[in-house]
Amino acid sequence: MLSNLVRSVLILLLFFPIALPADNPVPAPVANEGLEHVQTIFQRLIEAKGDKRMKPPTLKWSFDVGQGAFYDPNTKNISFEETAYKVCKSFGDQADDAIAYILSHELIHYYKQHGWEAAFAKQFSGRQIATDVDEDLRDIKQQETESDLLGGFLAYTAGYNTVGIAPEFLPKLYDAYPNWPKGQNPKYPTLEERVLLAQSTQKELEQLIEIFETANMLTAIEHYADAIDYFNYILSLYQSRELKNNMGVLHCMLALKEFLPAELKYCYPLEIDGEARLRYGTRGTSGAGTGNALRDSLLQVGLNYFQEAIDLDADYQVARLNLGNAHALLALSNKGAEGAEELVDIHFEFARAYAKQVRRLARQQDKKATEANGAILLGIIAAEQGDSVDAVAYFKIDTSRLLSKANLNILQGRPPLGPVGQSSAGFLPEEIDGFSLDDFIRAPAPDGAPVTVKGTQNRKWGIKTSGLTNSKILLDFLKKDQYAFFHLTSPGYAGETNEGIKLGMSQNDILKAYKYPERVVQLSQGELLVYPAHQIMFFLDPAGKLTKWCVFRMKPDPE
Repeated sequence: MLSNLVRSVLILLLFFPIALPADNPVPAPVANEGLEHVQTIFQRLIEAKGDKRMKPPTLKWSFDVGQGAFYDPNTKNISFEETAYKVCKSFGDQADDAIAYILSHELIHYYKQHGWEAAFAKQFSGRQIATDVDEDLRDIKQQETESDLLGGFLAYTAGYNTVGIAPEFLPKLYDAYPNWPKGQNPKYPTLEERVLLAQSTQKELEQLIEIFETANMLTAIEHYADAIDYFNYILSLYQSRELKNNMGVLHCMLALKEFLPAELKYCYPLEIDGEARLRYGTRGTSGAGTGNALRDSLLQVGLNYFQEAIDLDADYQVARLNLGNAHALLALSNKGAEGAEELVDIHFEFARAYAKQVRRLARQQDKKATEANGAILLGIIAAEQGDSVDAVAYFKIDTSRLLSKANLNILQGRPPLGPVGQSSAGFLPEEIDGFSLDDFIRAPAPDGAPVTVKGTQNRKWGIKTSGLTNSKILLDFLKKDQYAFFHLTSPGYAGETNEGIKLGMSQNDILKAYKYPERVVQLSQGELLVYPAHQIMFFLDPAGKLTKWCVFRMKPDPE
């Protein structure tokens, strides 16, 4: 094996070649498709983690056969070997998931500052392991388990599915590295131990992902306080800018309920985890007689969470946009109060400054949705301050967005969009997989023991897949008159709704069958249409095609 000195000389020669005679031109560098492939996934995972308080680690590509992939705490680098890449590529359609499985695991070692060269690959040949690693096997197993769990969740938030990949992937990786320990080893987990560790973590990872999805579903049906308990549960394990931002938005949503209908005229572009929420102003709120103290307090909590998200990542324009929304709502909350004129002006100025900054920076980052929402916020500020000309101009910047159309219609004295879908006489409950959610609610029986989610009150969470062909049920339960059940289709579901809607159909097909939804969530990858009267919601991709739907039951109904 070449010494480090000789290897350094070779690297220097590689990047600073000796001048060649004119008849021997320097060949063009050969593109490394493997490195580019891994680098793309690496950057996507770092973006999903969203913690820029720490300088992101450097990804190093290696042609060695000995270490596979590992985080080096001394150099703060994550190395990835070509041999490990070939193993990942052998998984075909799951190659990206396999790469994400390795990288996300190593990134958690980095962000958690685990003090050893951890991963699925270690260099054993010719080294004194006992002198290289200080932690005992128990610590290593604990770190591996933590990295499997949080790494899997990181991969999920970045759009990769690593659940269940370890039992098949790890044996192939160990086979590619014959020097790795197959038998007992005092310091490192063997293949059998690593597979067992991964399998024991898998159930917990699946639960964490499903709990995250439950929190999002609760947000969609306006059970904001319940969603906060779930997000707090996740934050106790995993910190990210998106989760901080979500918590801020949820507190702002609670504050919105404390406004009177006449006070809250426009639809604010608050963004949840890259998603902008729109609720049509067709129903009253619970704010009669509460004054502005409670809503101001909730908005201030939201401001704090948004600032924490920005502290994690100063380039996170979603949180900056929401800071602007919160300031605009604080201005609105105090508008007309005696002696509050200066305070109102200050909040509006902060909101305007954030909105303008968001539009400029989001344009540089090619974040079109956030840039458009910045214009919508500027339009709302102009409208609230009596400048209808500027308000119309801002709302017309992107009329393809439902949020822009709704606010323009409100400004001009028209209904936000169109007729809202309501249940009719003879309405039949929607079902998935021929399964009655109403019957299930009478005697709910999730798979396994329910998970306790501690919060303001201890909630019970569960999931049911047994007896279902191509769907799942998520359960949130507090007491007999306070619960939410969500029955979601799985990919490839062949059934259809009562109105003949099935996977692959368009937004226009849904609007024709169900009319306009009462609530629309603008997703970064499509949109979500919510029909509380029919107790159904539809998930659409960027092309407006239906990817899944959800039948739900809830108590109490949002006010």
